[in-house]
Amino acid sequence: MVYRGKLHVIIFLFLFINLFSQNQRFIYEYEYIADSTNIQDKRNELMYLDITPGFSRFYSGATFKNDSIAKAILDKQMKATGKIENMQQSATSKSNTIKYTVIKDYSENKQFFITRMGRTKYNVSDNRIIQWTVHPEKDKVKEYNVQKATADFGGRKWTAWFSADIPVQDGPYKFRGLPGLILKIQDATGSHSFTLAGIRKLSDQEIENMTPTGNFVFDFGDKADIDFPKYKQLFSESRNDPAKSLRVTLHDLDKVNVNGTMVDKNAYIREREMEMKKAIKEDNNSIEIDMLRK
Repeated sequence: MVYRGKLHVIIFLFLFINLFSQNQRFIYEYEYIADSTNIQDKRNELMYLDITPGFSRFYSGATFKNDSIAKAILDKQMKATGKIENMQQSATSKSNTIKYTVIKDYSENKQFFITRMGRTKYNVSDNRIIQWTVHPEKDKVKEYNVQKATADFGGRKWTAWFSADIPVQDGPYKFRGLPGLILKIQDATGSHSFTLAGIRKLSDQEIENMTPTGNFVFDFGDKADIDFPKYKQLFSESRNDPAKSLRVTLHDLDKVNVNGTMVDKNAYIREREMEMKKAIKEDNNSIEIDMLRK
């Protein structure tokens, strides 16, 4: 009789914890070094892992907020004038570099990396399985008991701390597959780390707006469904010729409206190309470092 009572308590606690982990936002502090030649420039950004019963969505909170504000401005322009008056305002914020979204579909056990290159939004199917080694070492992150696990992924060696107290096989970025939520993970070089910063319940409106396709705020342009090898090829081509998409987009124009001034298209493309090449040169320490290797 006592045993049965204990069993009921265990089942109740498991169901409570499982329900707790649903419709929650797990907030991570992401610290990273974008330029390996300038390790003093350590950047940070708050990332959101929104978990629902059927899927999760991982993205930058600041980028989503800034894009939402920019979209409201553009919607107001379009309503008032029927056109976008300022080309610079049509771009998403440059102050937040994390533009991707990662969707993990629990029901289908599939993972999608959603990003944009030029005017095309790519829905990248990436179902690579991470081979974890679980270690006996235990610790605490916030008030949660965690256990150590290690794996190789994306050309880096990772150490993760997961909590079986939150029985969701998920984590920040593309990390998943451990018997509990990953609360902290860092690569061996210290270039990239995610650490749980907080948890809050999603509002009814936030849950209603979430979809397994990971809607972008700026949902314009072409859309393409591709696999990871194809994305890796396109990513390499984009770094080698970053202005290609811009040239295609502006091919019918002679001048471009920039901050209310009409400028020569070719001069504008050259200036943007120089900016993009500089940004690419300084972005040499990707979270998946093997993406930069030929």
